[in-house]
Amino acid sequence: MPGRPTPRPPQRPRKPQPAHNNGDYNVVRWRDGGPLGGKKWVRKGTEAGSGREGVLKHMSAPPVPGERYVNKATQVRRQRFYDEALFMRQVNGSPGILPIWDIDDTHGTEPRWYAMPRARLLADVFDDTSTVLDVVTHIAALAWTLAGLAEQGIFHRDIKPDNLFWYEEAPVLADFGIAAFAHLPAGLTRVGEKIGPANFMAPEMRSAGGKDRGERADVYSLAKTLFVLAHPGRGPYPPEGAHRVGSEEFSLSSHGGRNATTALEHVLEAATQHQVHDRLTMADFYAELAAWLDRHTAQATRFHPFGRPFMGGWGPYGDRNRRDVEATRAMMLPCIRRIAEALTGDPSAWSEGIDHDNGDATLGEYGWIDNSEEGFIPDGGFIWMATHIHDGRRIVLDALLDDGVCFLAEAQRNGPPWVLEQQWGHTPWHRARMPRTADQVQRLTDTVIGWISRSIPNAPVTEGPERTATAV
Repeated sequence: MPGRPTPRPPQRPRKPQPAHNNGDYNVVRWRDGGPLGGKKWVRKGTEAGSGREGVLKHMSAPPVPGERYVNKATQVRRQRFYDEALFMRQVNGSPGILPIWDIDDTHGTEPRWYAMPRARLLADVFDDTSTVLDVVTHIAALAWTLAGLAEQGIFHRDIKPDNLFWYEEAPVLADFGIAAFAHLPAGLTRVGEKIGPANFMAPEMRSAGGKDRGERADVYSLAKTLFVLAHPGRGPYPPEGAHRVGSEEFSLSSHGGRNATTALEHVLEAATQHQVHDRLTMADFYAELAAWLDRHTAQATRFHPFGRPFMGGWGPYGDRNRRDVEATRAMMLPCIRRIAEALTGDPSAWSEGIDHDNGDATLGEYGWIDNSEEGFIPDGGFIWMATHIHDGRRIVLDALLDDGVCFLAEAQRNGPPWVLEQQWGHTPWHRARMPRTADQVQRLTDTVIGWISRSIPNAPVTEGPERTATAV
């Protein structure tokens, strides 16, 4: 009868699930010391017998007693962990790979944890006294290790600074969680899954679908990592696309020794080619780096330490580009805060930096002429900012730098994958650091906020503070 509540069917009692607290991670021989970094299944640990302190990596989705159904994604994660743990045990003691101290020996070929020593990030080894020569020396050592693995049909597929470590005075690899192993089908991936870290990822791995083993993907990622480590003040991510010798975006000239750095730029260009068959193999990449080191190690005094700015050669242009980027970012910060407040009510509800794994991309057509196989890539780079998602919508504010600077904004919905709802711009190209440039990003922001107030019911639009156009 109308108004009478519909009786609910009897509910089965839920099976108790293990809580993820410190006690769950205590294992035989190791006492748990809490999470390390941002992943709760990577933990600090103390060995009960010896007292030595290490790191335990646990399976992120361990089997639960009595479980009857496991979805495909969980199966893949578990199998990846089994393969990684058994591989680490197999190569234990090999040069260039972080050793393991202990491994779960109670579950046969399905170990649920393994222990390794604490190690420093390789990036932390470099300081103001380091030079590009030091970076190339350590990257070449890792290339030698990866070339040996490639001969065995093993490809890491997750090369980035966060997975390169320093242990016992040498660079080492770790985290083979998405590696391709010779004895397994390509990759253990789900259809459409991207393989590898955004910004360091080879083009062919962006939607590998499990079919590409990544025979030359590590070369691309290691070359991008070399570039990032050689520019400690530039930021954590490399520029997009294949390197181009002579482009300021991919320049190493600020490190001194122009002929030497130009030669190294040619190596990085060959290692980051878009087409796989045009790219260096890992063995060739190691050989080129080794040859470069043989030629230039004796000229170490020609290279400038990271802590001392380079004032000659192409330095003035590099300094100008740095100031252009800093000034443009300063112009955009109050704008993205105003947009975030208009959309969400919170001026801090935004983030900076493009995340390709999360589907970040500009979706509109802007009439730019392609200058590479990957489309239009501004020589000066770009600055990407986006609000947090609010009612399925976000606003993107983007600046492109290519001699001048222009701005664009987009409203995107329902992602990822995102759908373009509205676009604004791009604005005319203007010189960076000029008052008119600050004016145009402010006008663009006003247009976006006006659209939010008209198009989104109950949007928490607030009046922003009085704005002045000031040269930065």
